[in-house]
Amino acid sequence: MTQAGKYHRRWRNYLVDPKVQLKFALIMVVITTVLTAGLGFFWYAEVRTTSNMLRVNALSSLGPEVADKIEQEVGGYDHKRLAVLVGFGLLLALLSAGYGIFITHKVAGPIFKMTRHMKDIEANRIYPLWGLRKGDQLQEFFAAFQDMHASLRERTEKDMILLNQVIAAIDRGDGLEEMMPRIRERVVEKGDSLRDASDVTQQIRRDTGAPV
Repeated sequence: MTQAGKYHRRWRNYLVDPKVQLKFALIMVVITTVLTAGLGFFWYAEVRTTSNMLRVNALSSLGPEVADKIEQEVGGYDHKRLAVLVGFGLLLALLSAGYGIFITHKVAGPIFKMTRHMKDIEANRIYPLWGLRKGDQLQEFFAAFQDMHASLRERTEKDMILLNQVIAAIDRGDGLEEMMPRIRERVVEKGDSLRDASDVTQQIRRDTGAPV
């Protein structure tokens, strides 16, 4: 019996970023097809050479009638071998495409999640993060993204606490003298965060030739 509310993954769910995933799958199919066609060409050429040698030997020792009969039988086997080769190539291309989509899904999924969260941050929505699934790639990179997101959320929460305290003090008619050191400290902290990148980051940017 199917459990209520259980999520059933469908094939289209693996296409998180169709443009990237299908491009990667197409590259894998092209590489697989080229390799299979190249190896298959040499293999089939050797098969035909062997078949022609059998016909020549049969013609010289058994006569034309027997040689023609042998040629027909061997030709039938060669056609079957060619059909098997073509079928194998098509099956391998399909498997390569499926595996390409599956493996890129493990990368495209985390990138899709991080992109969605970055768009939320851009829209001033620092919501809790979704977790990655078991087997997803970019685990370490996502962990670094989580640390960044947690720090940003923590600073925002501290700003909210300070702002609420200032609003409450103003509503009560209290002076802000006691809060001014904290407010100035927070302003300096915000100003420092808008400065240029650290020396280490700038050196990495210069070493990698990234645009300034």
